[in-house]
Amino acid sequence: MTKTTLKQLTGPNQGLPIDNDLSSSVISSTTPVVVTNVNVVNFDQNFKVLHFQQYTLLDNSWEVYVGSFVSINHDALFLYDRTLGEGRLLGFNANLHVSHYQPIHNLDANWEVHSGDFMGARRSQVLLYDPSTGDAQIEILKSDLSVSDQKSFSGWGINQALYVGHFGTPTLNVMLYDPQEVQSTFIAFDTSLTVNHQFTVPGWDNRWQILIGAFLDRSRCLAPHNCSTGDDILVLNRQTGQMQQFVFSFGTQYQVVDNRSQGYTRNEVATMPSLTPVDASNFGLLSTLSTTIRDEELY
Repeated sequence: MTKTTLKQLTGPNQGLPIDNDLSSSVISSTTPVVVTNVNVVNFDQNFKVLHFQQYTLLDNSWEVYVGSFVSINHDALFLYDRTLGEGRLLGFNANLHVSHYQPIHNLDANWEVHSGDFMGARRSQVLLYDPSTGDAQIEILKSDLSVSDQKSFSGWGINQALYVGHFGTPTLNVMLYDPQEVQSTFIAFDTSLTVNHQFTVPGWDNRWQILIGAFLDRSRCLAPHNCSTGDDILVLNRQTGQMQQFVFSFGTQYQVVDNRSQGYTRNEVATMPSLTPVDASNFGLLSTLSTTIRDEELY
């Protein structure tokens, strides 16, 4: 019979027993046996192995996600176990030794996991979206990977496909794609993660696969100021092979005065100021390409 020897990281762990699940060895009644299910490797400039570290996590059902959770130039891992409702945030030092280890408890089982800097914090947050309820939440992290705050959202719609990208703002934005309603909704946040801009455009049905990235030169739309730098939306029709590149950019929101009320003012009839809201956000097709790609997945 064996038991796991738990490796102390930094000081005593005052959390729950399940938090003490990171180890590098198993002790038996005879000889120690190294049991690893996590290998962490980095490389030098010649792609030779620079550091190689092995770790063991007691549970083997973790989903692994990578994000710039420590800083804009320092990635860390987010581990998620849907069955146990547990999360782990792991950070490493230059030698790939674990420098930060933070647990998150009581996670729902239906979260889709995304990450990025949605608030200009110069480090990523963890974005969780539940397509069965339309609820979402964002975990705000400190540099030691502990959770400093949590923002909850509702009404994002059920069964949406969530994408993240830069759509004309310095911070990361969200695109919710609804193939049933054939539309996409773009969401931007302020520095406190309050939704400060939301814009819905006509979208694509379920024949199309969507990719977000800076794929092509935007100079054609930058010159007439029809877009800004950021990511493109590349869509592929799996049936016809047609590929299209779209661009979306959040624009300024403002109000203009309706001058048609001025005639009543001159006739000494009291009028209320009439302001019409205007959203200068821009969505358009940049290019179309015919390909021979059929029934394939693009990444």
